[in-house]
Amino acid sequence: MSREQVLYQSPLLYRVLREEEGALLIEVVVGGIAMTSVRVRLTSQEAEAYAREGSAFSDRLAREIMARPSFGGRAFDTPTE
Repeated sequence: MSREQVLYQSPLLYRVLREEEGALLIEVVVGGIAMTSVRVRLTSQEAEAYAREGSAFSDRLAREIMARPSFGGRAFDTPTE
């Protein structure tokens, strides 16, 4: 598993990570009774929006992922350690 740097940890149950290769990910806790987390790799446009807006952008993105956990097929399971 690659090493990652946590860039932002939100009280909204998500965090923004930078992969070793430099890509940005958002990891979001989703679900109701059965909680799990999913990850979405940010596109270059999303990464630029995060660089401009910071947590305001990632809050919106996390809420979108919480509402649609598959996020248009882009979400993948968080690796277990």
